Amino acid sequence: MSLHISHTVLPLILMLLQTSGQLGAQVTAPEIKTLSAGTFSVKAPAPWADSALVEEVPSHPLYSAVDWKSFQENARYTLKPGYENRPQHWAIRFPALVIKGQSFDKQNAGSDSVAPQILIHQADGWATILETGAADSAKAAETRRKFRQSLIAMDSGLPNSITPAFVDGGLSFLALKKKVRFQGGYGYRLMCQWTIEADLVRRGMLHYLFVGLSDDDSCQIIATFPLDCPGLPSDALEAEHLGYSAQRYEELTRNFEAYSTAAENWIKQHEKDFTPSLDALDRLIESLSADTWR
Repeated sequence: MSLHISHTVLPLILMLLQTSGQLGAQVTAPEIKTLSAGTFSVKAPAPWADSALVEEVPSHPLYSAVDWKSFQENARYTLKPGYENRPQHWAIRFPALVIKGQSFDKQNAGSDSVAPQILIHQADGWATILETGAADSAKAAETRRKFRQSLIAMDSGLPNSITPAFVDGGLSFLALKKKVRFQGGYGYRLMCQWTIEADLVRRGMLHYLFVGLSDDDSCQIIATFPLDCPGLPSDALEAEHLGYSAQRYEELTRNFEAYSTAAENWIKQHEKDFTPSLDALDRLIESLSADTWR
């Protein structure tokens, strides 16, 4: 049976919807703005784009020439890499997407593994970033091959190394993996958290991670956005989640595999409850234009 609405009733329904705000919520789309970063670009809602910061960042290798010489002469001069050790890249940062109650640190965003940002790297530069960053065509070709292999492996599972960025810890609570194609390539997004030891999934640490490549393998992309959600534990030691607490550390450690599984299921159940929304972040990545490094 079909429902027929007369021409006299329809205007009244529209007026009521406008009065209640329901119609506006359905038909009013946010203004979209294009952010350019060199030859790359991304389209973002105006509230995100208006405060966005775009920066061309030079290569930051682990060793200077002097440090590298010292390391070659004596292995005790080994330096420890950090998240900021990365090749030349363009950074598109979104201060508007920090979670409520936290601030955006412009000066240290490049060393923050969960800062709201899209980083578009010259893929070849990763090859020697743990050395002096000097160009090496053979190492660069091998690096590109490994990046492509890792991405292909994501089609059916999760490789041991999801991202080439350097963090003191490992990725936990991996959930909601999804293939996302952007203009010029593709990658995968998932929800995850860096952990050094057994811990709860936490507000501000759980984040949206996208890792991708341009189709010609010249651009390597990492995007991160911290997530908020009702019921997500804070960073307080006494916080509890699903019956577990870091304050009862031995219990959490002993049952961490069980907790991780339960936490991943919790993340899946709350897929539509995260802020910013996962759909909106997916659309942001889809709008990225990054076909080749120029």
